[in-house]
Amino acid sequence: ATFVACEPREYVGGVGREDYPRLSTPVHDAVAAMEGLVTRVLGAEHSSKFSFEVISGSGDSYELETNATTGGLIVRGSNGVSMAAGLYWFLRNKCNSQVTWGVNDSGRMINVPDTLPVLPQKISQTCRVKYRYYMNVCTVSYSMAWWNWTRWEKEIDWMALHGINLPLSFAGQEYIWYRFFTQIGLTDDEIMDYFSGPAFLAWQRMGNIMKWAGPLDEDWRLMQRDLQLQILKRSRGFGMINALPGFSGHLPSAITRLYPNASVTHSHGWNNFNSSYSSVLLLEPSDPLFQTLGKQFYTLLVEEFGTDHVYQSDTYNEMDPSSTNLTFLTESNKAVYDAMASVDPDAVYLMQGWLFLNGYWTNDRVEAYLAGVPNEHMMILDLYTEDRPLWNRFDNYYGKPWIWNMLHTFGGRRGLYGNLTHVATQPLIDLVTSNNTMVGTGLTPEAIENNPIMYEMMLEVAWHNTAPDLNEWVSTYASSRYGVNESYTQQAWDIMHNHVYMQPNIDTLPIQQVPTIAGGGIGNANATAEVEVWRLLSSAIQFNTVPLSGTFSYDVVDVGRQVLVNFWQDFRMMMGFHVTQYNKNKDATHGTVAVIMVHKMIQIMEDLDTLLGSDYNYLLGVWLDMASQWVGAGSSAKEEAVNRNFNARNQITLWGPNGEINDYAAKHWNGLMKDYYVGRWSLAANVIQQQVKANLSISLSSSFDDAILNFAKSWNQNTNEYPSAPIYNVAERTLSLFAKYGKGPGNYTVIDKFGVPAVSANIMQSWTRDVGQMEILCNADPTCVGFNQNGWMKNTLEGSMKVVDSTFYLKVPPSRDSMKALHQLGMDVRV
Repeated sequence: ATFVACEPREYVGGVGREDYPRLSTPVHDAVAAMEGLVTRVLGAEHSSKFSFEVISGSGDSYELETNATTGGLIVRGSNGVSMAAGLYWFLRNKCNSQVTWGVNDSGRMINVPDTLPVLPQKISQTCRVKYRYYMNVCTVSYSMAWWNWTRWEKEIDWMALHGINLPLSFAGQEYIWYRFFTQIGLTDDEIMDYFSGPAFLAWQRMGNIMKWAGPLDEDWRLMQRDLQLQILKRSRGFGMINALPGFSGHLPSAITRLYPNASVTHSHGWNNFNSSYSSVLLLEPSDPLFQTLGKQFYTLLVEEFGTDHVYQSDTYNEMDPSSTNLTFLTESNKAVYDAMASVDPDAVYLMQGWLFLNGYWTNDRVEAYLAGVPNEHMMILDLYTEDRPLWNRFDNYYGKPWIWNMLHTFGGRRGLYGNLTHVATQPLIDLVTSNNTMVGTGLTPEAIENNPIMYEMMLEVAWHNTAPDLNEWVSTYASSRYGVNESYTQQAWDIMHNHVYMQPNIDTLPIQQVPTIAGGGIGNANATAEVEVWRLLSSAIQFNTVPLSGTFSYDVVDVGRQVLVNFWQDFRMMMGFHVTQYNKNKDATHGTVAVIMVHKMIQIMEDLDTLLGSDYNYLLGVWLDMASQWVGAGSSAKEEAVNRNFNARNQITLWGPNGEINDYAAKHWNGLMKDYYVGRWSLAANVIQQQVKANLSISLSSSFDDAILNFAKSWNQNTNEYPSAPIYNVAERTLSLFAKYGKGPGNYTVIDKFGVPAVSANIMQSWTRDVGQMEILCNADPTCVGFNQNGWMKNTLEGSMKVVDSTFYLKVPPSRDSMKALHQLGMDVRV
């Protein structure tokens, strides 16, 4: 896809507006930064093919031009980030290359030829917005909790290539907090009674919880400080403006020992956590002590980490202020900013707009709250703009500059979803209609490393003048992802574009939740399209038309994973039907089939575990191994290892001592699927089987819930190891499982203009409309006699009739009753 050069707009990003933040790019050596990036990402053998030059001018822009003498590429840019964005355009559009997320560089397709493609003319590009933001405050815990410098170095290169110039930089802050707490007189025990464990720091920082999964040892604090210094040095080296943590007033309860007259409140029961973990103290911003302590904190922060003058703070995340008084709200937010400005007069207060989704925040309260900070010293992250925009509800945040963000992912739960067309068009529309208040675009996912196409598009849109031709863009995406323009993958991505990436969040599926009998999960209207994509990708493997690269492996496992998860849900709905029928009259046939169905579900999960075990990006062992690296060498190493293991396991399962946010951060990972999710469903299968055997009604009672909780707690404490490298062959697993779950046995006769409209004949309607998969479903159920093209599984042909525009698939050999019903309609069916 080609870019159309953008015309600079004077009001964008603070140019020409006195009341907008005027942040400066950190002083940096852009040429040196880019030379280092080329060596790291493309390899030293390609470094001589690219040269870099700094250009002057307002806004972020780049120029690309072929060197007529050497045939290399000249990349000019206003800063390191702009140069990197220009280089990435060339790599994607001219070299069939791509740099996305992936363990062990598996998300990179580097395909630079010995002789670079020639640009017939110079390409010039200026970005539409000043700021391209990155990160949710939760991302640092759900995805980045265990990252070392090796992983962060790759992420910063990725950020630069994708044009990000305003990242959140939250690592190492507990080192500052600890120094601050000791400086004001808190004891070590009082501080440790406040800090949460490493996997839960995001929510402790926002005042939602405290203490859970701690303690937070000195080794962690020191190693994280050193990591933060590396992150800041490298990102500033590209010219990125780093947003540092702010002081929002959340403090250890022991602060009242030092300041007994302080005005404080306590949070209550965030997400059902008990008071031991959720009664977090908030020093009221109206208390003069807030300024005193805030100044001390910022002084320590800036001394240690320097500053780019942006501080991120959320005082009331998922909590309500203690008063509805408008003056109180204005003064509260003013106090947060004043504390920043007391140390840094150029401070810009960056705030997530997530709190305003809460019903407490009426328009007048939002306006009053925001009025406490000057426009030029504040920016709002409209956190979930692609689905729940708030900027238009609150009148462009009453004049405050704001950033359009794609949130997309919650907790890191897997699913193929996202509205590609929307993120390719709506930010450009809103940029024009936002009364000049929209100053940036960005990413705010709770977790990353999923659905790379959505993030590629979202980060690119700000460099477009008009929405790209998505058919062309997706075709280029597929070619750059696999390094070749090839028929099967082009067809697959055309289907993905038109039938998969055009839907909202569908990531909450019962396969990763505590077993229940009822409930169907969030329906996936595109299950059939995903089977076809799996078929095409399997064909590319079978006929060896695409290199089995890391990017291709990532995608073929991801699509196969989604197909199996969808299919599992069809078997679960079939189980639910038979449980309901059995409970009505204890019919042994329905009880037997219910048991068959739950074992079919477990088989799918076990097979899914092997598919997940064929790619680095779907391994529980990778997550646990990363956590184990954050253990010091001192006398407390054993305790630290136990703590890291528990933190890593608890976050992705119980998320709390007793499942307070159970399965919110569930993952489709090898090891977790088989040992944890299969383990829970095996307990359910045993209960169901015993109840059927005893002719009792099927139900999963409170005693079952207790057994599930005990099972989860035991798994959280386990220290067994899991593979951190693939243990299966991705090609073999894909072809084998597609043959098992993507191809029907063919033992059906097709009858046109025939239907069974009687509701009493329905077993259930499957998500899939793929004929092969519907054959597999019907074959698994001995009561199923056939199905129609709309996915309705039937257990009888009674009430059948000739129906125009209906096709029926009759199981062969048909039952005597089925043949009788057909003959009554005068239909001679040969089987």
